[in-house]
Amino acid sequence: MLKKVVDKVVKYQSILVFFLLWEIIAFVGVLPERLFPSLFSVFGVLLEIVVSAIFWDNLSITMYRVIVGFLIAAALGVPLGLMMSRYNFLNTLVQPMLSIGYPIPRVALYPILVFILGIGSGSKILLITLECLFPIVISTYYGAMRVNHLFIWASQNMGANDRKMFWKVLLPATTPAIFTGLRMAIPLALIIAVLTEMISSTEGIGYQLVYLSSSLVQENVLAMVLLIGIVGYILSSSLDFIQNKFIFWK
Repeated sequence: MLKKVVDKVVKYQSILVFFLLWEIIAFVGVLPERLFPSLFSVFGVLLEIVVSAIFWDNLSITMYRVIVGFLIAAALGVPLGLMMSRYNFLNTLVQPMLSIGYPIPRVALYPILVFILGIGSGSKILLITLECLFPIVISTYYGAMRVNHLFIWASQNMGANDRKMFWKVLLPATTPAIFTGLRMAIPLALIIAVLTEMISSTEGIGYQLVYLSSSLVQENVLAMVLLIGIVGYILSSSLDFIQNKFIFWK
């Protein structure tokens, strides 16, 4: 039991050190308390927010947008990355689009999407999908390209057709890279959801963050930011759990 506690402390030592330094700075009074409040007061506000029904209503709306946009991107990006690794003509067609589109901030397209789909969930989900699509496609493609050719040749020599080779060799060997792309995409989905809700929305945790910041009370803002970070951590940890549970050959 003690060993598990020590392991947890070592694992999260950077966060503990950050919180400790924060509390020391707040206690010494290097910065005004109004701008740099104590973590104890921030956690107090955080608990007040968590027990309110408004927060859970807004969180459910944001999670709906995040999960739907993320799943659409995964459903499109994983097959596209795999097919690009198998078919040169498709790779030649898509690679220039990825190279040109990846550096473009997708949020710049948000006004256009709002004009077409309105300020509701549709425009936000589509923007989340576009943002998540790039890391998923790229990670899947390069993961499939790095599959050891000896595995492919061995399966072909043992009589496996293209379908069996794909399901028994290529996809299992690429799955760790696929999850790497998903891990990169899930925080982006949350960032875009919160950002678009801050720009134009009357619901969601992004809107709630803007609403709390209008009070000019720094504890409210920091508590909400901390909650968003916790939500992001839970999403990433969920993907880790799924990967460790089902990708046992990694």
